[in-house]
Amino acid sequence: MNKNGFILVFTISLLVVFSIYSISIIETRTISSNINKLKYLHLQANIHLLKIKNKILNNIDIEDISLSDDRFSLEIVENIDINNSYYNVSIETLDDTHIRLSELIIK
Repeated sequence: MNKNGFILVFTISLLVVFSIYSISIIETRTISSNINKLKYLHLQANIHLLKIKNKILNNIDIEDISLSDDRFSLEIVENIDINNSYYNVSIETLDDTHIRLSELIIK
C-alpha cells in the first residue's frame, strides 16, 4: 500500500470514529432534554395537585376548582360517606408524555 492509500484509509477511519462519537453525543443530549421536560411536567402537575388539595381542604366547592394550565386535564370524583367526604383527584398531561398524578383526599 502506498502513502496516498494509507492516508485515505486513515482519513476514512477517523471520519467513521468521529461520526459515531458525534451521534452518541447528540443522542445523549436528546435523552437528557426529554428527561428534563418530564421532570418539569411532573413538578408542575405536583404543584397543581397541592393547590387543589388546599382548595378542597379549605371548603371550596369542587365545581369552582379548575386548572388554568392547558397542558393538563383535571378530574375530581367526590364520594360522600356518613363521617367523611372522599375526593379522588387526578391530574394528567394532555400530550403524549403520559404523566398522571392521583391522590385520595379525605375531609
